[in-house]
Amino acid sequence: MASNTLPHWLIQHANTQPHRVALRYKQLGIWHEQHWKSLHEEVAQLVAVLGQIGFERGNTLVLLTHPRREALLLSIAAQWLGGIAAPLDPSMEEDALALLLAHLAPAFVFAEGQQQVEQTLASSPQGVRVIYAEARGLAGQQPSSLRHYSSLLTGGSLIACEPVSEAGQTAFALYRVNGERSVQVEHFRHDELLEEGRQLVLAERLGRYEEAFVARVFATSGHLRYLLSPWLTAGFTLNFPESIVTRDTDRRELGPTLVVGTRETYLRLEAMIRERLPLPDSWLGRVVTYALHRDGTVLQGFLGYWLIRRPLRDVIGFSRIRVPLLIGPALTADSVAFFKSLDIHIRTWDKVANWRTLPTTTTRQIPTVHDDLVSTVRRAS
Repeated sequence: MASNTLPHWLIQHANTQPHRVALRYKQLGIWHEQHWKSLHEEVAQLVAVLGQIGFERGNTLVLLTHPRREALLLSIAAQWLGGIAAPLDPSMEEDALALLLAHLAPAFVFAEGQQQVEQTLASSPQGVRVIYAEARGLAGQQPSSLRHYSSLLTGGSLIACEPVSEAGQTAFALYRVNGERSVQVEHFRHDELLEEGRQLVLAERLGRYEEAFVARVFATSGHLRYLLSPWLTAGFTLNFPESIVTRDTDRRELGPTLVVGTRETYLRLEAMIRERLPLPDSWLGRVVTYALHRDGTVLQGFLGYWLIRRPLRDVIGFSRIRVPLLIGPALTADSVAFFKSLDIHIRTWDKVANWRTLPTTTTRQIPTVHDDLVSTVRRAS
């Protein structure tokens, strides 16, 4: 491959497997599919529009959103133009988010909905260009610098330039606020991410038939390294839930083969399973203990799978799970053993973070026009 970057790998899959499903996403209760060729065409359209509104090499696109396909496509489009994608988790504390936005002073932002748009306008410079995803639109007065994502895809077919990103350039920048209220950053190059993705693909024998589930925003190094990068490296399918609220239901509907989760993720799933189990000292509880015994008879194995393991795996959407990955802090030995009893063998993949503290900047006074606009939007909503 001429250039080892994320956009070039997207082009590679669009050329080699154009009609295989690259993304699956849920809207209004209905699952939709997007093939690699269609994905490439949409990203190319975004590249053209981003270029028209002034996004260029070295610029940063801030993404303030829960998991959405639009954020992923815009990230690749920004990187196509030699820029950097900076995803921020909208669930972080509001004052920390305001501090990050004020520090970054973004010129280009993708904000999911009403709340994220208000946060962006309140803490960003005047004239920030905001792309939003809320299908119902926004309440109140809207400045001309706000555009709905779908509007970027209208206006005919535009031919985008060839990717100008290079392997050694930064693809993603993650930001956080530490305990001392200082802003920290961690950078990820294209070649670094793709190499770590290849290592996972080889070690876990991932192929293009995997079904991966995106339950968290790509705002952690683990999700970038072990979900987004392997997706482009191996060319499998990413599945996006409709929302954070519906993620468990959506996972049960899909039955993914690859899941990347944190300790909190697996503890929450363990709690969901344990809620379904009878009391250990009851007769039914003793039956469950008997059936789940790992070194028992053939009958125990048969009963354990059909009556216990399979239904309980279905509860958390792990009916077809093959590669359950853990990133971040480890699980307790009891939790690991519990999942093993269900034939769910969690593997830890993580790397020491390389956070760098940025110099302190003087907090800027956000222009009054933004305060007036946010107030107008809130009154209307």
